[in-house]
Amino acid sequence: MTDARMAIVVVNHNTREHLRRCLASLVADTPAQTVVVDTGSSDGSADLVRYEFPAVELVETDNRGYGAGANAGLARSRSRYTLLLNADTRPWPGARLALASYLDEHPRAAVAGPLIVDEHGHVEPTARKFPTPLEILLQESGLHRVLRRKVRNGAPQEVDWVLGAALALRRDALADVGGFDESYFMYNEEVDLCLRLRRAGWEVHYAPVATVVHFGGASTSLQRAAMVQQYVRSTAALYRRHFSRTEQAQLKAILGAALTARSVRERARLLITFDRARRRAVRSELEAWRSARAALRGV
Repeated sequence: MTDARMAIVVVNHNTREHLRRCLASLVADTPAQTVVVDTGSSDGSADLVRYEFPAVELVETDNRGYGAGANAGLARSRSRYTLLLNADTRPWPGARLALASYLDEHPRAAVAGPLIVDEHGHVEPTARKFPTPLEILLQESGLHRVLRRKVRNGAPQEVDWVLGAALALRRDALADVGGFDESYFMYNEEVDLCLRLRRAGWEVHYAPVATVVHFGGASTSLQRAAMVQQYVRSTAALYRRHFSRTEQAQLKAILGAALTARSVRERARLLITFDRARRRAVRSELEAWRSARAALRGV
């Protein structure tokens, strides 16, 4: 039996095998309109969709970032709700229907973030507070582990924002704010969206009524330095759009101190590390923090 309340959009970039497993799990569940947006993959992902999953709608675009890919897929959705997924996810059976029912029951909820677990079943803390300077200070210093300031990921609740690996989205709310801001290439696009939705009077919910497995970092794990740079640039962009100049200055000071401390730590590790493989790993980390510091100076 088909339930047309919620379509599915999967955004993919060079994660063919994850995409195959994701689509297989979706096809095995209750039928729904399913769209894959492939953002210029070079690993045969688009051909995989064409030949192994012919019922899935394929949208091929240049790689203009996650938000742009998500918007391209959302534009194809014919349902009142859409489950937006990273390709390295695998929803449990019934997840889509549970999230659709949750949005039915909460008409002011624009976003519902499911329970997300890693491949070992460990719960990821996906319900988050907005990244104010204090929150970033606690996160970068590690004090959040002591003070336990993260949103409690237990019962359904209204929250500031939820992690973008899996999001159930309401079409009317997205139309109200214009969808994702495509100027973010990667990182913080879901934070920006949730900020704008809440300011427009909508709600963002953590809704652990459904479970999604997230394998995490599949398309970014081999680009460590570039991704750290992108995180710095995206966070700075978020602050330019939504925070005061004083808060922007606080952000630069906090990130600068954190990145400097990590660079010092890696240089110290390099002095006491003699195994070649481990030295390569340490150098890679050191280069990532140096690149991030350069990016911070440029924002």
